Amino acid sequence: MKNMILVLLLFLFLLLTSSSQADRRYFGRSYMANTLPAKAFEFELWNTARIGKAEGYYYRFQPRMEFEYGITDRLTTSFYMNFNSQQIENPTTSSKEFAFAGTAVEFRYRLTELGEYMVDPAVYFELTYAGSEIEYESKLILSKRIGSIITALNITGEIGRDVIANKHETSFELTGGLGYDITPTFAASLEFKNHSNFNNIYGRKANSALFIGPSINLLTDKFYFTVNFLAQVTGEPAVKSGLDLTGHEKYEIRTILGIEL
Repeated sequence: MKNMILVLLLFLFLLLTSSSQADRRYFGRSYMANTLPAKAFEFELWNTARIGKAEGYYYRFQPRMEFEYGITDRLTTSFYMNFNSQQIENPTTSSKEFAFAGTAVEFRYRLTELGEYMVDPAVYFELTYAGSEIEYESKLILSKRIGSIITALNITGEIGRDVIANKHETSFELTGGLGYDITPTFAASLEFKNHSNFNNIYGRKANSALFIGPSINLLTDKFYFTVNFLAQVTGEPAVKSGLDLTGHEKYEIRTILGIEL
């Protein structure tokens, strides 16, 4: 817990002491406050792999296609198509074939002009529909840069509802990234994710885990490509080597390919 507080204080310090300019997507886990220009259109292909559970073999693959449009210079909307597959070998869980897993719509609004205040803020809302399951996700986005250093911090809450079973599951997530422009076309960063699941609507905490890992970002005139790798460093309830391998995976890998259209 003390390490988590120190990491959070470091990111808040960088957010409050940096200047701002328009940026591409640097991070695999955190959004920056930047929005698309009005009438701009982008396509993003996401791939997220989640690897390793307490028993047996576990591999979950979650591709996602995003179509993003700038309604105004401050308001961006996106439409997602989600997919999912699981390859599992253990006595309690079965595998799932690759299949369509629902759609989502997102709105992201930048509250101020970039650089107007000490922190560039934005708000985010996403609604996901997957048959009998509906998810509501809200996010506070903070980002800044100081010279070649880029920072971001996101605070996220999510409520999921199974309409048929009339059950709720909720989560809270804190993510952050610290990046550096090595060249105009190549950047590297360090990211963290602290994720907790709760029973019902923010009732008893079921499990939590802290992940840390590196990212790299490549940029050309027409596209960018981000690769992020996270390893779980601590979790509760711990089931193996101090990690929560029931509610969370041991490793997560994410790639994002963005193409300007």
